[in-house]
Order: sequence, then C-alpha cells, then structure tokens
Amino acid sequence: MRNSQLSYSFRHRSLVAALLLAIPYLGYAEDSARKEEVESLPEVKVTSQAAKDQPSEKTKSYTVKSTATATRLNTSIRETPQSISVVTREQLDDFRVLTVNDALSYATGIKVEQFETDRTEYTSRGFNITNFQVDGLSMPISFSGTNYGDLDIALYDRIEVLRGANGLVTGPGNPSATINFIRKRTTKDFQAKANASLGSWDNRRLDADISGALNGDGSVRARLVAAHQEKNSYLDRYSSTRDVVYGIIEADLTDNTSFAIGHTYQRNDASGNMFGGLSLLYSDGSKRPYKVSDSTAPSWSYRNVDTNISFAELTHYFNNEWKVKGQLTQKAVTSAGPHDYVSGSEDRATGLGLSTNPFFYTFKTQDYVADIYANGPFELGGRKHELVVGATLSRSNMREFSRSVAGVPLDSFDAAGDVPYPSFSPESKSSDYSTRTTNLYTAAKLNPIDGLKVTMGGSLLSYKLDGEAYAVAQKANEDNKFIPYVGAIYDLNDANSLYASYAGIYRPQVERGASGTVLAPLEGKNYELGVKSEWFNKALNSSFALFKTEQENQPVPIPSSPTNQLYEGIEATSKGYEFDVSGEVSDHLSMSAGYTRLTSIKGQSGASANTFTPKHMAHLSVVYKVPFVQNLKVGASVNWQSDIYVDIGTVRYEQDSYAVLNLMANYKIDKQWDVALNLYNVTDEKYLSSFRYSAYGQAFYAAPFNGMATLTWKY
Repeated sequence: MRNSQLSYSFRHRSLVAALLLAIPYLGYAEDSARKEEVESLPEVKVTSQAAKDQPSEKTKSYTVKSTATATRLNTSIRETPQSISVVTREQLDDFRVLTVNDALSYATGIKVEQFETDRTEYTSRGFNITNFQVDGLSMPISFSGTNYGDLDIALYDRIEVLRGANGLVTGPGNPSATINFIRKRTTKDFQAKANASLGSWDNRRLDADISGALNGDGSVRARLVAAHQEKNSYLDRYSSTRDVVYGIIEADLTDNTSFAIGHTYQRNDASGNMFGGLSLLYSDGSKRPYKVSDSTAPSWSYRNVDTNISFAELTHYFNNEWKVKGQLTQKAVTSAGPHDYVSGSEDRATGLGLSTNPFFYTFKTQDYVADIYANGPFELGGRKHELVVGATLSRSNMREFSRSVAGVPLDSFDAAGDVPYPSFSPESKSSDYSTRTTNLYTAAKLNPIDGLKVTMGGSLLSYKLDGEAYAVAQKANEDNKFIPYVGAIYDLNDANSLYASYAGIYRPQVERGASGTVLAPLEGKNYELGVKSEWFNKALNSSFALFKTEQENQPVPIPSSPTNQLYEGIEATSKGYEFDVSGEVSDHLSMSAGYTRLTSIKGQSGASANTFTPKHMAHLSVVYKVPFVQNLKVGASVNWQSDIYVDIGTVRYEQDSYAVLNLMANYKIDKQWDVALNLYNVTDEKYLSSFRYSAYGQAFYAAPFNGMATLTWKY
C-alpha cells in the first residue's frame, strides 16, 4: 500500500511539474498566427517610464512591466536577480480575493499558516516571513510577523513577493521572502466602481472605489476606497465584521515635483474566536476526531483590532533622469479582547482532561518610519549605469497588558462553548519595549558589457532594543552591521536570461529564549541561481530558481505559555528549487502558476526542521475568455501541497497531501454592470489549516465548500 502511495505521489508531482512547464506553450499556435500576420512589419519597442509604472488595474494583466521591490531600481521581472511573483489586481478581482491571507495563497512558494481564527503567519522556503513593505517602505505587520485579524486588500493595486533574503532596502534581512503591498493611486480621469457580494454563512460585503481630479487641469487628484463586510462562519459561535477606509490625495506641485498624503483605517471585530485550537490527541496518544465546525471558543470571547496608517510622500524628478523621493509613515495597531485557551487532552472514556485558561489580552504597537533615497543613471567607461542611495530610520514600540483568572477543569469538550464569563483580575503590564533602527543602503546596477548587468550593493544597519517583557529586561544593540548584496543577469538572447545572486542575512530578533531574554541576531547567507524568460512579446514571464540558505539562530518555538511564546535559536539550512510563470498566454487565456520543492530543511545535527512546512507546493490559476460567448470568462485555481507532520511529544501527527480547488465565472452584462460567481474549496476538502504551532498539540480545520455571488457597477 505504501509503495502504491509513493508511486501515485511521484506521478502526481511529475504531472504537476510537466503541466507547469508546458502551459507557456498552450498559446503558441494562436500567437504564431498573429506573428505571421505582422512579421514583415518593423519591431517597435516602447520603453517609456509611464508604460513601466502603469498600475496592474489598468493593464488587466497577470504580470507587471517592472518592479522595484528588490533594489528600488525599477527593472523588469527578467532583470531582477531574484525570484519574484506578483498577484495583480486583475487576478484578485477574478477570484474575488478579499484578504491578505487569501491573496498570498496565489503566490508561488508562500504558505499561509493560519494557526488561529484571528492570528496568521506566513512562511517561504521553510522559514517565517517577517519582512513586509507598503509601497517599498518597510512596515512590519507586527513585531514577530504575526498578522492579527483579516487584513483587507481593497486598497491595494497588487502584491509583489520577493523570495529569498532582502537586506538591502529592508535593513534586517530575512531568508524567506519580502511581501510588498502596492497601494492604489489616484487617476486624472474620473472612475468609480462598487461591488455588492453575498455568500455562504451570511457573508455580506459592500465596497466602493472612486477616483478623479479635484481641479480643472488634473494637477490635484484624490481617491477613496471603502469596504464593509460582516459574516458568520462554518465554525461554531464565530462571526466577524470588517471595515476599511483608504484615502489619498496627490498633487503636482510643479512639472517635476509631486506630493502625496493618505490614510488607511481598518477595524476588525471578531467574536467567538479561538485562542489556540482543538486538542489533536486523546490522552492515550491516539487521534481525536472532530467536525469541521468544532471550536473551543465560548460566545463571549472576542478580538477587536484597530489599524491606522498615515503616510506622506514627496518626489522630485531632475532633468538628468535622477529622482529623489522622501516618505514618512506612522502606523498604530491596537488589539483587545477576552479569550479562553483550552489546554490538555481528553480521556477517551470519560471525556475529562481539558481545562479552561481565561485571560484578557491587549497590545498596542506604534511604528514610525522615514525614508529618503535618490536613484538615476550615471556614465562610467563610456557606458550607462544606474545607482540608488538612501537611508531609512524607524522606531517601534510594543506594549502588552493582561488580566487573568484561575482556570477550571471541563467536564467534556462540548462544555468549552458554555464556559461563563469570568471575573478577571485588574490589568497589569506584561511588556513594554522599543526598537530603533537606522539603515543606510546603496546599490549600483552596472552594465560592463552588452548583455550583462551586475547589481552590487549593501546596507549598513544600526539597531537598538530596550525595555522589559514579562519581568525580564530586554536589551540588544548593533552598530554599523554591513549586509552585502550581489546579483548578476546575463542575457542569452532578447527573451532569456541567466541570473545569480548572493545576499547576506542579518535580523535582530524580538523572539525571547528560555531565559526570557531576546535571542541573538539571525545571521547567514542566501544563494540563488536561475533562468528567466519572457514570452509572447513580454506578455508572459517565467523563471526557474535554485536556492540555498544557511543561517544561525533561527528561532524555533519551544513549549511555553501560549501568552508568552518562547523560542530557541538553532543552526538551519534550506535548499530547493522553484518554478514560476504568470501573464497572458493569448488574448483569451491568462494564468499564474508555480511549483516549489524544498529538498531539505535541516536543523541541529542535520535533523529535519520546520516539518510543518510542505516539501512540495504547487498552484495554478487560469482564466479563459470564452470566444463563442461574448463577455463571459471562466476560470479555476488549485493549490496543492504534499504531506506534513509534527511531533507532539513522542507522538508523530501526520496530515496527508491535499488540493483546494476554486472556480469562477464572470459575465459582463454591459459597459457598467458585471455579475460573478466564485466557488471555493469545491471538492469540500477537509484539512487542518496549519501545523505552525502544533507542537502544542492543537490546530483547527479550514473552511469547507462555500461560495460568493457579486454584482459590480463601473463608471
């Protein structure tokens, strides 16, 4: 039986890889026909910066012309010497993707680890993602990379995912990935859009987006995006409400100088939310079965999360093609709510063994970030090159407060939902610490010979942590730590390139060890080698990458209090390969696909590390404009991952490989009205959403089959 499973698994993975490699050629016949019609015409290349900077909502594409996430030098995906994926606005709209969690599942190599109903982390290449940017400016989701609540993506044009270390412009480099959220911008021409959606479990959503000029010549423009969503859940007693408002004003102060100011507000209210998950084992070590809807949360538990982000930008273009840009951002997040953490394991015969652990937890974070950089061309040795120099200063503060009460044993699992609201103790401060970071960076994209571009640079990082957490002093300091970066692209021809890159890894940590003090900084090296190609007149991008990461002091969770997670730092290596393709195969077919193979994730003494991360992940999204039914397009997306496991004490808990299939259909009624239907988890796959912290012996199930219908009005 085991050999049969292995054979099937091998055939399955081989088929997935073959499909991904073959897809770019599906449109060959149609594309060749078009080429035959125009091959006698001279080639015209359009390389204007305006064309490169066009937002994805305008291009309606599944790829982009350029990206600056890696180095702040605006380059095409093929000329970026690292793996990069883009989830565009067209793809987000096609599949009615509404949250960051759902959006990142469409990016190659990203594993969304939703280990609780309202807490999520993200991994890439086997390691936690802690680098997040908004419009290229480092902006942490939280101190540890944990996302609280469901972050809405109505305000973003696209999400760019740079895999591998990125210490150049982010400062504290991380070997996993950098997530860069690109905001929607104003338009001179008036445009408006509204969506009304109705879905499973009373899921109701209204969102609107309006943009245009505020004066006659369009030199002052504004945009406003707003959304409201409320829904119940497949989980017992769980419901949530989300509100988001985003506004931006942009003004052309002169022909060469522009100014922008904006603000984002989001409110997440969740009730009946779990802290922790379902106990996976009985006390005898055997598996404990559950319904998908089972939850440990009482109806009085809730988590409210308020997020406010204000920003301002000033950009000036010089006549010699140089640009200077300054940015200021302030972010404040507050979360509060009572929870009940259910610990222990049930006795199979009596149902006893579980206990309640009620507490009221509040945290407040404040982030201030300032960045200024200049980039542009220069000549050396009779050839044209590019340079960027800049500096980022940031300050962050974290404060945690808690109120507790003595827990009591439960008569059974079913009693967890009926625990009465407790009388909490007075509030006490659990932690109060701050970090200050200065990052000076520079990079030069050199053009030494035709066909070869070499990017060389680095950052100089200074860092200070000071404060107290759970009655233990927290102090760390670093002055002028240099983090190198080197990348090279060699053009084999006009459409194909080889690339290689090396990046240093250095990240001061806020994760605390067994003693309660912070771990030593994460340090290491990241290597990448690959090939990139452009297809069908640059309508489609593809890449293949080999990667290897070596690091010290990688944080690994150790058994501790769920309200005060502790870690140990280990040596860790990760290596493997990735394939990514996205864009338009033809006028009728758009696609995004990827496959990641982690050949190994090793920890101390060569032992397997982070076994909750699948060794194989593949995704495929295709949307087809039906030629014989005008204005109709249909599509499908599938995410597949191989089996994973986690050791709970001496018991190994495994989850088999699974695939999640989504379907979509959109019909354009006329110039203003569209109607769409999206179906999620069509095969009703039952699987645990994450093993990220399953060493505690807990997890919960992801959503079963559900759907959403949407009516869209556009002007």
